[in-house]
Amino acid sequence: PTRRSSDLELISQTDLADESFYIAINGLEPRAMYCVEMYLSDYYCINAPVLLDHDVIWKSTAIFLSDQDGMIDTSQTASISGSYKGVSEMGLFFNAKPLKNRKRRLPSSLDRIPLRDCFGVEIKIKLGKDVVAEQSFVRRYMNLEIRYQDIYDKHFQGRLFYDEKLRKAPAVIIVSGSEGRIEKAQNIAQLLSSRGYICLAIAYFGLEGLPQNLERIPIECLEEAKDFLCHHPQVDNTKIGIYGRSKGAELVLAAQSILDDVQCLVLNSPSNVIFEGIKGKLNSHSSSWTYLQKELPYQRFQLGNFLLNRLFGKHIPKYNRARIDISKISSPLLLLGSDVDEIWEASSAIDDIVSHYNGQSILFRKYHETGHMLTVAYQPNHRYRKDWHLLMKESVDSWLATINFFNTHLKNM
Repeated sequence: PTRRSSDLELISQTDLADESFYIAINGLEPRAMYCVEMYLSDYYCINAPVLLDHDVIWKSTAIFLSDQDGMIDTSQTASISGSYKGVSEMGLFFNAKPLKNRKRRLPSSLDRIPLRDCFGVEIKIKLGKDVVAEQSFVRRYMNLEIRYQDIYDKHFQGRLFYDEKLRKAPAVIIVSGSEGRIEKAQNIAQLLSSRGYICLAIAYFGLEGLPQNLERIPIECLEEAKDFLCHHPQVDNTKIGIYGRSKGAELVLAAQSILDDVQCLVLNSPSNVIFEGIKGKLNSHSSSWTYLQKELPYQRFQLGNFLLNRLFGKHIPKYNRARIDISKISSPLLLLGSDVDEIWEASSAIDDIVSHYNGQSILFRKYHETGHMLTVAYQPNHRYRKDWHLLMKESVDSWLATINFFNTHLKNM
């Protein structure tokens, strides 16, 4: 018999990587079993290990039964088996995994860090061993009109993302975690810049020209970043926010308890305490942060306490002087964290921040499936072997809360 000609579409409101999409296939044999394969190429996953080579292909599969009209629609047709089961628009994407665990060396200079503004999505439809339809699509981390510029300052290096058409636009500084580098911050900045913000992703250590270890980092790096944006001709200097995640959230909170000079803060997986720095893989016997060249008081890392916390859930006693003085912060705050955070006690940190905050507006959201890695919506997250539906739902919720918070406090003022 003559095989029908198949039509394959990826359907999404936009081609941005933080939006959902689904696959619709027409012209298939009615009531036949098909395998749908998804391949991601040149894909940067913010939840993957930082050393994973971006040239590695990611793959997922799902087995579907076409309906009586010869259609498969991933938003309505249940996957029978494969990388996931059941009905989910984003089931194929969220459950994609790298085919190899190939590592790469990280570039030591900012100008050699790749931009990674888009990635490829290839869909193959198989009936038995035969490929009956295939199509390639592009998903973007930033809109085509976004430009970027590398910035070198005394205490930070950054990458600025902006639309040249914007005038007097709100701006956001993005600071990532204990890797100190720009890759994860950049990924977040690209997506926020595509939503009408001028975004400055900053590295605060780990690149040439910056400290090499997470110790005695001047919190003036954030003061400089804000000053840079204030003098940028496209930026409205009354509408500047900061997004900090993990160790970056600790940095932002510590800095703003002294400076309190931006319009709003989003703190993702925060700490309410300044912890000891890290030198290589060892504790540094010094603070993570300094201000005016003086170390900020810090909580020492003690292996015994850490093990008691990990094994028995026993709370680590806090050194009071290392607590960040939340009462000094007046800017609106959004706190995002998990009550099963595997790195530190983000949930109790959120409680402490809320109880000591005297400012204008504070919101918080706590999650129960995901752990420390709460980032961009829909990106695969294989750190946690839990209910992937709920993991994905929490990633979407935390990301939408971030966008809505910045819109409220920077755009709709």
